[in-house]
Amino acid sequence: MKAVALLLGLLAAAPAAAQEIPALSLAPGEAITLRFDDGGRVGPPERGRAAWSRYDLFAARHLAGIAPPEAPETEGTLLPSTDEARPDPIPADVVRVRALSIDGRHTLLVVENGQGRALAYRARMTTDQGTHPTDVCVVLPRLPSYEHWAFPIHRLELYDFRFIPWAPGRRPTCE
Repeated sequence: MKAVALLLGLLAAAPAAAQEIPALSLAPGEAITLRFDDGGRVGPPERGRAAWSRYDLFAARHLAGIAPPEAPETEGTLLPSTDEARPDPIPADVVRVRALSIDGRHTLLVVENGQGRALAYRARMTTDQGTHPTDVCVVLPRLPSYEHWAFPIHRLELYDFRFIPWAPGRRPTCE
């Protein structure tokens, strides 16, 4: 019995389990970086200002020019890349999240996944109409993911993060 109590005490004092990512809340103009140690444990979120990359500008122009879907999508669309517009490399130990406003009329969420597995999560948005869930797509390994809404969002809450295996060539699923 003492061994069980000791084991439970050690488990309670152990660092956060690998892959455990806290819920994140951010407004347009904010960025959060998560760093993972060699054991896969995540450190405390590092907050900062969101900066636009050259590829973000390319993605925003591309996405703002597409008519919004009439119903939630079940698969994500892969963005093109060209010699002039290619995503920057993402460090292997990092997951970065940035919320960007497109001229105060649209909202762009960028999730960059430096891990070797896909990243799934859920999201809620706060708009003038209140707070409600929104659909998002899986973030592929070592790539950025762009979520675009053709209206302003005041705050995004991202939660229920989990890494999942992913086969090369699969399209990102959305829910």
